[in-house]
Parts: sequence; C-alpha cells; structure tokens
Amino acid sequence: MKLKIGTRGSKLALYQANLVKDKIKQLFDDQNKKIDIEIKTIKTSGDRILTASLSNFGGKGLFVKEIEEALFSEDIDIAVHSLKDVPQVIPEELALGAVLKRDDPRDCVILKDKPESDKELDSVNFASLLKNHAIVGTSSLRRRALLARFRDDIIFEPLRGNIDTRLGKLRDGFFDAIVLSSSGLIRLNLSSNIDVYLDPLTFIPQCGQGAIVIEYKSARADIGEIIKPLNDEDTKFSVFAERACIKGLNCGCASPVGAYSYIEGNDVHIKGFVSNTYGEYLEDGVTGKKIDYENVGKKLALSLINKGGFEILSKNTIL
Repeated sequence: MKLKIGTRGSKLALYQANLVKDKIKQLFDDQNKKIDIEIKTIKTSGDRILTASLSNFGGKGLFVKEIEEALFSEDIDIAVHSLKDVPQVIPEELALGAVLKRDDPRDCVILKDKPESDKELDSVNFASLLKNHAIVGTSSLRRRALLARFRDDIIFEPLRGNIDTRLGKLRDGFFDAIVLSSSGLIRLNLSSNIDVYLDPLTFIPQCGQGAIVIEYKSARADIGEIIKPLNDEDTKFSVFAERACIKGLNCGCASPVGAYSYIEGNDVHIKGFVSNTYGEYLEDGVTGKKIDYENVGKKLALSLINKGGFEILSKNTIL
C-alpha cells in the first residue's frame, strides 16, 4: 500500500508529518504489513503572505487551503496540520480523523536580555523585567490583549515567519521579547531558548494549540481506519471543546479570543476569554462530562455571550 501525506514545508510542519509517518509505519510493522509513505510539501497562501496581517486575506484557513485542495483531488491521502491552524468549519467532504496526544499547550516568552536572577519567572512577574515601552514581537491579537493586561506600556510589533526567522529577529535586536507557542520550540529541540512558560489558565492559549491533527477525505473509509489508532481520546475531547467554544462565539481570526480545556477523570474543564483592541476583557469557565465535550464548549460560548461577549468583540479594530 502507498500513502501520501501532505504538509507545509517548514521544519516544524515536516517534523509533524514525519512523526505521523513513523507512527503509521509502526502500526503496519506491528501487523507484519508493508506500507510505502511519501511526504509531499505544499506551499500555502499563508506561507506566501509574510508582510501583512492574515486577517486581511482570510485568516488562519490560509495555512490549510491548498493542502485541503490536494485532498479533494486525491494528490494526497491525508494532511497533517497544527490544529490551531485549522478553521472551526471545514469542508463537509473532509474530516478531522485523528488528534495526536497533545504537546505543551502553553505560550512562552523569549527575552532578548536574559534575567540575572535565578528566580523562576511566571505569567505575571516576567513583565516586570521588561523595560519601559518594551517592544514585543507578536502578530497575535490574542497575545497582545493578554500581555496588555500585565503592562499597558508595551509596544507591539508584528512578527511572522518560521521559528528560526522569529528567533533571528529577536537576536538581531528588533524586539525586547517575543511570544511563541511552546510546543513548536519543544518539537524542534529549541526549548532552551524559552525564558518563561505562561500559565494556560492565566494566559489562555489559542484553541487547539499544541495538538497535531490528521485530516482526510470523509469518503475514504480505508484511510479513516488507518489513522484511527493514532487518535488520543482525551486530547480530542479537550481540543474539540475549545473549537466548539470559539465556533459558538462566531468570531474571526482578527478577534482576540482564546480557549483552553483539560481533562480530569470523566470531566472536561474549559476556560475562555474575549477581548478587543480597546482593552475590554471578559473570561469565564465551565465544567462538564468529557463525553459531552462539544456541548460543554458551546455552553462556555453562550455564557460569554450572555455576559456581554458579543458587545466586546463588536468593538474590535483590525490591525
């Protein structure tokens, strides 16, 4: 059997695709079966737009559009994505068939000037190390909204590109600090650069952050059976609760929103927030049974809406 995996061409995307490749090959080896797996790199619109805000061009879906087109044409059999890049609504002919066990969901801070103290930094006290009117690199309105709650004098500058590019810009002095997803740095063995891990219950991540998802054509039942064993059930419960929340808020990628969910026993806990470019902020959390994960996410969205979430989001200005 031959299987074609589609992915973006960055180091991180290729790491993730090779991880899936190795897991599938192991499944076949365990059954004394053979499979030939090819990884095809696909350049997406999001990879081409490096100097402007993605929200002006269609948002996060730009990182999966061309890869999904390859699924439709069957140039590839499965697509491997960072779940945070996948829109809340995907074409009905496609399915998210397996979510791998989630890696670290937290955001992290990398400082240009390393702290002299051995004191462990956290989501709150790291901000005291930044100089007045520090320049922080991040294009994420979510991260900007959360950081502004700790320091209202921070100057935000856009930061795009792959992880190496972002680290290089920090080293070259363009920023005093940058904020990235921890999981990407960890996967590429770059976690030694991290100065501060941000508590996900205080600094709420983007929904799905830290999770890798496999997408395929719904009609391909044979493919669905191949990838099914790779699914981590608790991860799926938590990240799909997050996706249900963000979908329920009916907001675009230009909105500063976040959701983070985790499993305890048979329960799923989820916390989320909405904000806007004027500094208004609202957060809430709910708990429910993990098998009812989608309704738990919807319940949080409804709670945020009932407490004024839509009014807050309606005031956003796209930057």
